[in-house]
Amino acid sequence: MLPDDVYRDRLEQTLVELEAWASPIHDCADVDIAASQRYWRISVAPKIEAACPFELMIKADQTFTLRLAGEVYEDRPVDRFDFFLKLVDAIAAGHVDRIETRNAQTGVLLAIETRVELKAGWDWIGERRVTPRRIPALEAEEERRAHRFLPYRR
Repeated sequence: MLPDDVYRDRLEQTLVELEAWASPIHDCADVDIAASQRYWRISVAPKIEAACPFELMIKADQTFTLRLAGEVYEDRPVDRFDFFLKLVDAIAAGHVDRIETRNAQTGVLLAIETRVELKAGWDWIGERRVTPRRIPALEAEEERRAHRFLPYRR
């Protein structure tokens, strides 16, 4: 964790960059920004239905929460500040995959993974296990189905 004053200084610059990113995107997405002493939040709803909406909340406790592709990833640590601008750029560019892992025989949903390609060789991955525990019989034969979202601008 960073000292509080260092975190706030770096966060302030990052928020300026994110708000500058949001300004020109209004023609292709509805953007809502809110802030308080405890958090800064941006919600983006693209006007193209097949593009990926998201909500990013960066908190004063040096964590962030991301709602993306129907999944919520809560209280993730803020490791890098350059990550956030790359993340929103990648989402708007359509570099988001939602990958469902299912049992090949029964179709039972085992896991959901959301992958955002930030740049070549750098992906952000969020994962959620759907089955409460590992069941070897279900995981014996898996198949994955990927859904790629469209860019905000076409």
